[in-house]
Amino acid sequence: MIAAPSGTTHFKIISGGAEIDFEAETFIVDTSETAILPWDAVATVAIAQSNQVTAASTKPLFLALGIEFYQEVNGQMYPLKSGAFNPLSISKVDSGV
Repeated sequence: MIAAPSGTTHFKIISGGAEIDFEAETFIVDTSETAILPWDAVATVAIAQSNQVTAASTKPLFLALGIEFYQEVNGQMYPLKSGAFNPLSISKVDSGV
């Protein structure tokens, strides 16, 4: 269900959570990522990522989710740098109220 660039052999999922206080101009950010996983027809196990911000925050919360593709050459992983194929987007916004 995901279109990968030609030559992809591996991928990883990345996420970031942010709690932003616009009035005080401060923020808390936490990121996480999976290990580099093989890009094949075998289903991966469920992926669970955690991005810690202040518990019960009343500030706006943002969640970004992305995927990065890699190509393995001679045992080395090289990221396939393409804006068209390495998307990152805001997945959820919670007003915190």
